[in-house]
Amino acid sequence: MEMAAHVRQGFLAINPDCVAVELAETMQLQLLHAASRLPDISVVISYDKTEHPLYYMCEPCDPAFEGLRSALEANLPAYCIDLDVDYYPNVHEMFPDPYASQRIGLKNYYEAYKKLVLDKGLIKNSVDHNREMYMAQRLKELSLSYDKILFVGGMSHIESVLALIDKSSFPPLQHATREVAQLCTLTELSARDVMVECGWFTTQYENTRHQYDSFPPDRQKLIYQLYRDASKKYRESTGNDFPGYHMRNLMKFLRNYSLIHARLMPTLFQILITAKGCVDHNFAYEVWTLATEYLHRKNIDNLPELDLSIEDVWGHSKSISFHMKAINEKSAFAPRLRKDRAKIRFSPPGLFGMCSYPPEDIVIEKFGEFLKKKGTQILQEESARTIPFSSSIEDGVDTRETIRHWHEKKLYVKTKGKPPGGVGSVVIIFDEDLPDETKKTERYPWAMTWLGENSQESDMSFYGTHISQNVVGPGISRCEYGGFFLSYPPRRLMDVWSDPDYSTCRNKAEVLLMAAIDYSVQPLITYVAAKPPRSAIKSYARRFGKKVVFIPIGQLSPVTLSKLRVFHVLDGHDKRNIAGEYIY
Repeated sequence: MEMAAHVRQGFLAINPDCVAVELAETMQLQLLHAASRLPDISVVISYDKTEHPLYYMCEPCDPAFEGLRSALEANLPAYCIDLDVDYYPNVHEMFPDPYASQRIGLKNYYEAYKKLVLDKGLIKNSVDHNREMYMAQRLKELSLSYDKILFVGGMSHIESVLALIDKSSFPPLQHATREVAQLCTLTELSARDVMVECGWFTTQYENTRHQYDSFPPDRQKLIYQLYRDASKKYRESTGNDFPGYHMRNLMKFLRNYSLIHARLMPTLFQILITAKGCVDHNFAYEVWTLATEYLHRKNIDNLPELDLSIEDVWGHSKSISFHMKAINEKSAFAPRLRKDRAKIRFSPPGLFGMCSYPPEDIVIEKFGEFLKKKGTQILQEESARTIPFSSSIEDGVDTRETIRHWHEKKLYVKTKGKPPGGVGSVVIIFDEDLPDETKKTERYPWAMTWLGENSQESDMSFYGTHISQNVVGPGISRCEYGGFFLSYPPRRLMDVWSDPDYSTCRNKAEVLLMAAIDYSVQPLITYVAAKPPRSAIKSYARRFGKKVVFIPIGQLSPVTLSKLRVFHVLDGHDKRNIAGEYIY
């Protein structure tokens, strides 16, 4: 895409009299026809002496076809001047990432390629020498008729071709015999598989091709937008949330994945693998669907459609599979009552009538215990140290330190630090629901405080979606947490949302954290969120001899968090007997 953009910009800047490209001259008629069909996809198919098929892909992001297309749009003559040969070897050169040319400029990019490849002596075969000789001859012939010629060719040939133009005579060279050269197009599925530049980038290139203020498109921004659009379809198809830390993990992992393969920008395969690893297979499938979709494939002239595979065009390549999560068809026989919701009512519960669904309470409490242990463990690891062995091996031999101090003839052992105490409160923030002038309503407007029903349950304060937003059964409402905090032991929590002590808090997340600090009977508070609390909240905790242990929410399982985030509210204890028939 980047090289095609350079050709387009060069064409507009030079305003040539004609365009010559490095494509086989024997198929010039078919190739020009293919260029005239752009942005529709075309394939020119021919055969070598052994009847092996040869495919010439015509795409908007191909630099040679961009040159032909620009010339045809400007009513200028265009020529294919390359020598047609059989059995051309597969050559894999160490090119810099084309994205670099957009950042540093095409001139600096070529000079870097020349320094790294050409100046070290690029070994060429006799076929390359014949091709360069023939292209030089054709350019010299064209120079007799045109003053300004835009030549689009490969970087490995360009200097040799320009040097050979000054020759006074050229040896006779013959094209390979092509009995058939047919113009075709691709089926929709085949276009998804074999396009050099996948449909997403090609579509964005095509949309900005005539918008000079936003051309050329930035590949990095397009990848980010691809993930953003795929996340919206992911929410619609699965009902799962897509928190912000997913996007941060995706872009960070993708950057590192590209760098270890000596690239600045990733391939489509790397984009999909990153989506699978950082989110799940359903999200990766949505990314693939968007990335490979190409809406400009119309075939209005009814060309024959070829159903080509990746192996047919590009040979052996990596494959990727999506193991989609779906609802088991047999689960439809489970006794889940889904009646007409127009007949379902959620009566406003009384002060002491509202209650939760016990199986969800158990899951919450177990996860709270897990976070309490994790918070303590983090402090133990932070205060761990290595000491010389004296009388006890403590928590085991530190092999690395022992080898580092081998000359001292001493053993070094690990010893874990001791946390100042246990965890008294746990806070989990899924969405801070920050105030925004563009939003007329809050996403999580309902704020509530619940007391534990027994000694095994904690007190809870939370904010979430409104109780009447999604009624799934008689007196049963499905809600979603924006954030909550758990306080131990139970039966002590006041209504934190009406407490004037928290009126200075900037958002709901800070209200929960300050309440967790106040009501904690232990010196530690575990805080799970996308970003750490501000320093003023930490200072507030230190004032009372307490400490906030921050755990990035991205370190926890997204599947577990998705299940944990949804809860149900019942308008009376009598609804617990029938709630299992409506909750899924």
